[in-house]
Amino acid sequence: MSRSSYQVEQNSSIMKKLFTSLILSALAFASNGQTVTATLTTPPCHADGVLTSSTTGLTPPLTFTYYLSGSPSIVHSGVATTTDALTSYAGQGVYIVVSGGSTTSASTYYAGAPPFTYTTTTTNAVCPALGTATATVTGGTAPYTYTWTNQTTGVVTPGNPAGLSGGAYDLMVTDAAGCMYGSIYANDSIAIYTSPGFTYSVTTTAANCTNGTATVASISGGLPPYSYVWSTMASTSGISGLSMGSYNVTVTDANGCSDIRYAYVSQAITITSSVTPTPATCTASNGAVIAFGAGGTPPYTYLWSNGATTQSQGGLGAGYYSVVATDANGCIGNGAGSVVASTPITATYATTASSCTAPTGTATLTLAGGTTPYAINWYTYPAQTGLTATALAPGNYSFHVTDAVGCLRTGTVTINPIDIINLSFATTSATCTLSNGSATVTSTGGVAPLTYAWVSGGTTATLSAAPAGYHYVTVTDVNGCSKTGYAYVASSSPVNVAMANTSPSCLFTSDGSVHATVWGGTTPYSYNWSTGASTSTITSLDEGYYSVYVTDATGCTAHNYTYLLPGTTSTSCYCTISGTVYHDLNGNCTQDAGEPGIQGIQIHCSGWGYTYTNAAGHYSFIVPSGSYTISETVQTLYPLTACAVNNVPLTIVASTGCTNVVNFANDLATIHDIHISTWDYNHAIPGNTYTQATIITNEGTVNEGSILAGYKTDGQIFAPTFIPGGIFSGAANWYSSSTIPSLTPGASQAFHENYTVPTDIPLSTDLVFRDSAVSAAPMTSWLTDYTPWNNVNYFTTTVVGSYDPNFKEVSPKGTGPTGIIGYADSVLEYMVHFQNTGTYYAEKVVVIDTLDPNLDWATLHPVYQSHQCVVTMNENGVATFTFNGIHLPYDPSYPVTSNGMFTYTIKTRHGLPVGTQIRNRASIYFDYNTPIITNSTLNTIGHAVGIPTTTDQHSSFSIYPNPAEKTCFAVINSDVFGNADMQITDITGKVLISKTVSLSLGAQTIPVDINTLAPGMYLVSLHNQGKVETQKLVIMK
Repeated sequence: MSRSSYQVEQNSSIMKKLFTSLILSALAFASNGQTVTATLTTPPCHADGVLTSSTTGLTPPLTFTYYLSGSPSIVHSGVATTTDALTSYAGQGVYIVVSGGSTTSASTYYAGAPPFTYTTTTTNAVCPALGTATATVTGGTAPYTYTWTNQTTGVVTPGNPAGLSGGAYDLMVTDAAGCMYGSIYANDSIAIYTSPGFTYSVTTTAANCTNGTATVASISGGLPPYSYVWSTMASTSGISGLSMGSYNVTVTDANGCSDIRYAYVSQAITITSSVTPTPATCTASNGAVIAFGAGGTPPYTYLWSNGATTQSQGGLGAGYYSVVATDANGCIGNGAGSVVASTPITATYATTASSCTAPTGTATLTLAGGTTPYAINWYTYPAQTGLTATALAPGNYSFHVTDAVGCLRTGTVTINPIDIINLSFATTSATCTLSNGSATVTSTGGVAPLTYAWVSGGTTATLSAAPAGYHYVTVTDVNGCSKTGYAYVASSSPVNVAMANTSPSCLFTSDGSVHATVWGGTTPYSYNWSTGASTSTITSLDEGYYSVYVTDATGCTAHNYTYLLPGTTSTSCYCTISGTVYHDLNGNCTQDAGEPGIQGIQIHCSGWGYTYTNAAGHYSFIVPSGSYTISETVQTLYPLTACAVNNVPLTIVASTGCTNVVNFANDLATIHDIHISTWDYNHAIPGNTYTQATIITNEGTVNEGSILAGYKTDGQIFAPTFIPGGIFSGAANWYSSSTIPSLTPGASQAFHENYTVPTDIPLSTDLVFRDSAVSAAPMTSWLTDYTPWNNVNYFTTTVVGSYDPNFKEVSPKGTGPTGIIGYADSVLEYMVHFQNTGTYYAEKVVVIDTLDPNLDWATLHPVYQSHQCVVTMNENGVATFTFNGIHLPYDPSYPVTSNGMFTYTIKTRHGLPVGTQIRNRASIYFDYNTPIITNSTLNTIGHAVGIPTTTDQHSSFSIYPNPAEKTCFAVINSDVFGNADMQITDITGKVLISKTVSLSLGAQTIPVDINTLAPGMYLVSLHNQGKVETQKLVIMK
């Protein structure tokens, strides 16, 4: 399939999905007795067809709405009969919605009946030659005429095939009978892509700090001579004197063919610019940001995206603000922060249940805070306003509250049915692949008699002759209330498998084996090992996890899992490299009495991996024979002493008792560095206990015995109880403590805050908390902390209905579903939470965290572990957190102590392009059981500044294709006539493309030429009738 024909199908599919979403959102409640059908009364020729719609189950007067593909929607109101005719019909696909009254409606999709159809194929243009487009028509009356209209220039090219320059085109075909059909009806677009006919590359050298270069190299093809135009306006083949950043060059040959390429000049010195924001109140301009440059040569100057040049600025509205910090040598670092909008409005709600056969439920909000009067909008169909929403069917409904000064609160209420039916299941297993299992559903609640509808066809409470697998059933009571649930029928197998391990003779020796002993079932057996082997015994194994699936001759299966430990009788195959990183008080490179070890220092063993020193400053590696280099990752806080040697080479010959000691003598800079962070310990569920963990860590170099900490809540879930108690005190949602236990360098203190979540708080309610800590009073001294950006934090969590107790979080979370963060949010902090949900104590927990390749693995820095832990990482970015002898209790017998957690920070790789996604998840092993896989965290590099968004739109739109190359299209569905402004901005908020578009009612497609934009992520905003909607656009070339 050609690129253009694929795009035609893709566009059609997008429009169909758009219409589907439109209709489904409109049908909040519809009875099964209402239908609508469509009949083509007069076939279309020149947009003169007639489509007749007929409905049943609805009482006139009726409203018929036609959502036409590629054309504005058409509404016929006040129709006195159950039949309506759509005239001037061109034959395209159409969704038809018929409504009668406020709550009843029916819909159908008519696929269309054009006078003829066509497909297109294309060949792309290679400058200076044109590309071609060819249409193949099916149906109609030959001969045909063809016109191809460039969507950007409006130039019309006749013929078939047609020679076309690069761009997006609309096709119109007319047959001999005068019937017409084309892109405006089919909602397609034909794309011709242009290549310049030559290739080249752009090479760069790093800036240190303002001497970077970029040069055009290796031009091949085209017609010399070539001319050059750089984004700096230079016209030579190379440019110099560059600072870190992105540059582009347009090369043009003698034929006039041109191509643009992009290059990134890196910087040898890493400057960080961390930003701490203070929220704004609603729509007020009382937020603030402050930036902290680090890593270069002070003093720093600052340039903000809004033009400010001070280190801090206030009087800001909600939005995203980026900053460039420049050190004394001209090196730069980027930073950014979000000023969020806080709200004083709180909401609770009460409901009445709904009938299951008619929408009779209600929901009433109780509001407090903010400035009255309130404007309340309910997302119901039809839309409702006011404190109470009525005529609601069972389900969830969102609301939107705005007070008199623009403060906003959103949430979701739940309408229960009048009869709440709960289901439980009992099953008997099926034998292997046979259908001889059963599932019985037991119902509580509801009003008898009950009816049963199993997906597999059963109509009684017990489903017989069931194969292994999931079986769904809907139970309905006499009032029409229903509940759907499922039973899992397990497969019982006569096949059994046991594992017999033969340990490797020594560590790093691959001579172990695992044998699967099978009994029961019908021979012969087949084997499928995790290694790919298919025999009963696997050999030449080293330490690790191994599993096998066994299948007998009738298809019955068995599975088992084992961990192969190395033998302990031989120690001749490895050597221990160990040492201590210590504070060398007298500078003699010998650890004397009274010279303490330093915790948390990263040590690298080349070709093997990383580890971190413990509280005593000790580290160790166990390695086989080989050559290694042991090095300390030197921190600014702990520089090496003058006599110390780093990068120590070792040649290891493994033998019994082999040890090599490499110590590192460090000086100490007197640094106060307090780090505070707050995390979910579980999640906030109405009617349950919600627990947070606030962790204070001393990342400085001196003992801290006068730490002052503060903690603030937004008051929506009442007052917290602190564990341990007696340390924090306060009132009016503000708590503080000047009696934090003394912390040695590297040590942490965790506090848990327990809340009782109200039963009437809406789902999706945001809860906002603020934590702060300093090494000594007053609290304002946080600005003098070594890393002040982690001394004050705002933490937001959301009220949910359920959660998994083994989960992973990232800070900053970013905005939107893709977690968009600033390209300068270079330090991410991760938390992994685990809970023993087994039936007995876990003695060993291992968490394996395979780090995203867009993270700088060598910068991983453990911050906090709830239990004693050994942290290692191999050269492939696989970090392992090992909790030996943890003796972790089990839930539900020990719901609090069955939990564990740890946090770490890590930097993103330098120079990641906008649009880069960073995903992370972890595997949690309790003892030697099958791992539990956490959720995946997601951050996306890139953000725009000051682009507002709102859900109260006069139009909706999507962008396709996305990612795009040279042309994209905005599909806009508008409910008003008039002009709208469309803008494309970069991550700094700079407007790069701006155009005015004329909107009509319904859906329309607007082409956008993006050929001049560099690869990366942009935001496309539609400004319509005072409202703004924004979509992300990724450009790839």
